[in-house]
Amino acid sequence: MQLPTATRENLADALDALIGAGGSARLQNAAQTATYATCNLDTPAFGDAATGVITLAGTPTDSSAAVGTVERLGFYDAVTGGALVMSMSVNDTGTPDIDISNNSLQNGDQIEITAAGLTVTVPAGTFP
Repeated sequence: MQLPTATRENLADALDALIGAGGSARLQNAAQTATYATCNLDTPAFGDAATGVITLAGTPTDSSAAVGTVERLGFYDAVTGGALVMSMSVNDTGTPDIDISNNSLQNGDQIEITAAGLTVTVPAGTFP
């Protein structure tokens, strides 16, 4: 399937709209059954799409992390709370979606998600 740029931008902006006002980024275990830190997102969470790419807005933080090993980053909406919008792999080694300086959190660790480089891309696809 081949997606034109305008369609890619609409889809990327729709992902941002799904997160909506009051959404959060949650650092979680692999099964996403435990959350170790919750960072509130700006509104909107991402900026306007450019060529199918949205970039995280602001610098979401949490200063009350709990003990655990972070393996997933989920972006959740504020309305249902349990509706996972996006999920990305997290690790401090290898080639995860999100690189973290140390994925073993301790109580009270300060979490900061830097917007620089945290993008979501709706790919153009290829012709069959």
